[in-house]
Amino acid sequence: PEGERYFPCVNISGEPEEYFRMSPEDWLRAEMQGEIVALVHSHPGGLPWLSEADRRLQVQSDLPWWLVCRGAIHKFRCVPHLTGRRFEHGVTDCYTLFRDAYHLAGIEMPDFHRGDDWWRHGQNLYLDNLEA
Repeated sequence: PEGERYFPCVNISGEPEEYFRMSPEDWLRAEMQGEIVALVHSHPGGLPWLSEADRRLQVQSDLPWWLVCRGAIHKFRCVPHLTGRRFEHGVTDCYTLFRDAYHLAGIEMPDFHRGDDWWRHGQNLYLDNLEA
């Protein structure tokens, strides 16, 4: 979107081919330029999804992470950890759990309104809202 720009940062990890660590000074400089709306990093020659360490850091940052891998940008919205969630219908319910799990594997599923007790009225919102 207009007004947003990429701000390159230095990877200060001792093993930059395996891990990344952003310098605190780069983070502060980026914040001084405006709101940070996503964190971008790469997996050169790696897999096009976030590692376990990436996910922990993403949840801490509460930011979308964009992963550059195999010549493409893969965008991952920040989703809470899949275990330990508190159930809230329509927010963190069964559908949200598998929608988020598929998202982390790079597969997008639609979100849709799920009113209370839909299953008691003969509706099947999960199947009705998924493409065949």
